[in-house]
Amino acid sequence: MKDYPRRSFLKTLALGGAALKLGPFAWDAFAATSGLPIETTASGPVLRRTLGKTGLTLPIVSMGVMNADVPGLLRRAYELGIRHYDTAAGYQQGRNEEMVGRVIKEMGVRDKVIIATKEAVPEHDRMLSTADGKARFIENTEKSLQRLQMDHVDILYYHAVDSVEHAHAEGPLEALRTLRKEGKTRFIGISTHKTVDVIGEAIRLDMFDVVLVTLNYTMAHDNGILSTIERASKSGIGVIAMKTQAGGSVRPDAHLPTPLPPVSQTALLKWVLAHDFVTTAIPGFSTYEHLEQDFSVASNLAYSEDEKKFLADKSFTALAEFCQQCGECRAACPKQVEVPVLMRSHMYAVQYGNRDMARTLLAGIATGQGLEACRSCDGCSVACRNSVQVARKIGELKALTRGTALYA
Repeated sequence: MKDYPRRSFLKTLALGGAALKLGPFAWDAFAATSGLPIETTASGPVLRRTLGKTGLTLPIVSMGVMNADVPGLLRRAYELGIRHYDTAAGYQQGRNEEMVGRVIKEMGVRDKVIIATKEAVPEHDRMLSTADGKARFIENTEKSLQRLQMDHVDILYYHAVDSVEHAHAEGPLEALRTLRKEGKTRFIGISTHKTVDVIGEAIRLDMFDVVLVTLNYTMAHDNGILSTIERASKSGIGVIAMKTQAGGSVRPDAHLPTPLPPVSQTALLKWVLAHDFVTTAIPGFSTYEHLEQDFSVASNLAYSEDEKKFLADKSFTALAEFCQQCGECRAACPKQVEVPVLMRSHMYAVQYGNRDMARTLLAGIATGQGLEACRSCDGCSVACRNSVQVARKIGELKALTRGTALYA
């Protein structure tokens, strides 16, 4: 596979971030000239941005490989111009890393791509001593490198950190420092679904190069989330966005009060990338059609008229029922069930069709705080401050997990 001819040039951005303060459509005036040097590929000029203090420059659209299981999709992504691939040890029980490593090796492009993987700390490992926690994290990272067939990754994340307490657990943090010093990773990061608290702690710790954060249009009203992410960027931490399409457009939920309106995936992705503190996004496409659709925004973030109409219709935010993992619902549950984790499990199982991830999440919940606690309740009175129908989704999870559907 040959590289396409490349031509880079700088375009200055006179208006800076001011347009974001004027509203989502003010971006149109200068979107086509945003970003850092633009590289010409077969699909046209691709906008690139610098990933914080790492100095890496990346196309603004990357690939979240989690739901992909077709090697050719990774090859096509590279052919279009994608240069950053994001995977994790827990995706497809390690097979995802194996696929990424095999494809990159076969293409012979390891020096041309940025590879990220993630290591989570299961609940049963959180009680380990600092020394044992460090050793376990390093051991798991070595296994990831073996699956990837690489001697190092470019970004290694402490994964799925959803509390301040977990954010400064010494075992994983010491492991990250050691792995970076040994050259097993060039940069270290933290990924979280609980943005404000954990990213705030990451800024305070001043050791992470990158943060991987949830950001999508359902959060447009939440200045706390947006300002925290921007503050991380201004501190020099590179920002990569996930869950950009609010869980995807597939809604097989049987009991939605009204059907979702047609979803503009490009509008959702452009809205995220219109925030210049986001370096790149990792949409989790799993088909060639969705790859082409997502990457089509990489060269121009100006909204089409149809995209403007979609974003102006506020019904999407309510009907999307995207759980923002704020955790306020826990207090309303008499059993203190981990409702946010259940909501993520529902998203993986129902919207992503990824039962492996749902199974892993459900199995990792502390005893007495998972779905088994919900089974003894006749009904659920937990209410979401946003638009998530918690009771309905828990009911669907109960139905899905009856027997061996998610546990087998």
